Amino acid sequence: MTIRKPFYYGGVVADAHFCNRLGKINELIADIDTGLNVLLYAPRRFGKTSLVLNALGRTQHAYVFLDLMGIVDEQEFINEYFNAVSKSLTSTADKAVNLFKKILGLKPNISVDFDASGNPSFRLGLLPGESKNVLKEVLDLPYKYAQYRNQKVVVVFDEFQEVVNLGIAEKLRSVLQHHGDSVSYIFLGSKKSIMKNLFFDKNKPFYKSVKHLPIDKISDQDWRQFIRQGFHSHQKQIDDQAIDTILSISKGFPYYTQQIANEIFGMTEKYVESGMVQAAITSILGKEEDLFLSEWERLSQLQKKALKLLIHAGGVNIYAKETMTHFSFTSSALKKAVEGLLAKDVIDHRASKYYFQDPLFEFWLRRLS
Repeated sequence: MTIRKPFYYGGVVADAHFCNRLGKINELIADIDTGLNVLLYAPRRFGKTSLVLNALGRTQHAYVFLDLMGIVDEQEFINEYFNAVSKSLTSTADKAVNLFKKILGLKPNISVDFDASGNPSFRLGLLPGESKNVLKEVLDLPYKYAQYRNQKVVVVFDEFQEVVNLGIAEKLRSVLQHHGDSVSYIFLGSKKSIMKNLFFDKNKPFYKSVKHLPIDKISDQDWRQFIRQGFHSHQKQIDDQAIDTILSISKGFPYYTQQIANEIFGMTEKYVESGMVQAAITSILGKEEDLFLSEWERLSQLQKKALKLLIHAGGVNIYAKETMTHFSFTSSALKKAVEGLLAKDVIDHRASKYYFQDPLFEFWLRRLS
């Protein structure tokens, strides 16, 4: 008999697998209810998407979710967004076609394909001369639906920094700003440098268009209770020392915390024994090796050396003369390397301290050194 493990990672985390963040969930729900547009950015694997979908699951609002990662051009965006809207706001293929033929200003051909399980996907067949206006028409769909049904709609754009590569940021802003509080937009992003530029630069189209909702780390106390209960629910035990070792490595990242706990859970019969945590970490690092090597290889030699300096200095006082001399850095060369690492979202800076955005990458690099 397969045991359903109490820890989950690699997808949207919900229900019993979701650890706390109740305060942020309630704040986000209140923002949505009042018609605000909201910005959340945090590194990948930090739980942004899970937080938002858990919040939406506690409301009665209709919502549309679109992940922009992997969309390569405007035409694909149009069809992917139309497909997401159609599947989210209607219950059957026939209802989708009939509804959107009523509320679309254009009269395109709507094609519907079905996968092996009978799930539909929707595409627009554009008539000559319609492509110029179709992006606006499709972007207006949630607003028109909200007006037609007298119902609030929420649209979630995940990995929103990709609009820069698609070249559609100004087009999106010019349409979305007219939707008032009928549609709330939630913008999620994992590239902090790009997201800040999009929303906080006064020369960019999305400047001052959102409420920024910072996502803090889940407290160690909440994680201890969550992990302990996860083991206890299956008649297994883990002590606080083992949990603290997990948290010292994962830094409270939901993905890594659950991944490590899951790995240890699978090793445990009744009690977490000495050495299991390190064995689990070694196993996980082996699985992530290719990803971390790829991350390492995309850095310049100076950036690699700067990361080693940051680890050596603990992220503080990195421009101390003794530290720079130890790594053969001039202040200007180190500044350039650090700026490059910040732009690539490898590191971040808070309260006079530099830190890795991915804690397991840092741990892997420490071992590599």
